[in-house]
Amino acid sequence: MTDAAAVPFPFPRWEGERATHLTVAPDDSIYVVPSGAHERLHRIVIGDRDVTERFDGLRGTKVELALTGWVQLQSDRLTDRVNVDAPDGFDDVALLERFARMHDAGSVAVARYPSGIVVASPPAELTLPGRGARVPVSVPDGRASTDDSR
Repeated sequence: MTDAAAVPFPFPRWEGERATHLTVAPDDSIYVVPSGAHERLHRIVIGDRDVTERFDGLRGTKVELALTGWVQLQSDRLTDRVNVDAPDGFDDVALLERFARMHDAGSVAVARYPSGIVVASPPAELTLPGRGARVPVSVPDGRASTDDSR
């Protein structure tokens, strides 16, 4: 396994254009992640570390990314909803509303971790109390920075 910090960050910063999948780093930088590339992001950020050992029953690429502070926004363009996987402490409702408007979505479903609570509502009525840590699990030897110059 290659050291995650040595791998150049392969995803472009989001400039506000329409995108089907976005990821928000723990430092609130936003990147466009192509469909199916979340596993690649997982390898870069988490690698083979077990970030779920403290949380019973929580598993999966997007869950583990959320536990390390990364937020995933996706629109499958087949439904009237956008889906979000986020840590409990994420509360950027304005970004989620903007993403929903970009996709003409009538609802936003936010799965929050580690609580496992799912919040679903029309975009204009969405509230996220931000209870909990923005980065529930630290990945000490992982990618501390998303600096594109690496």
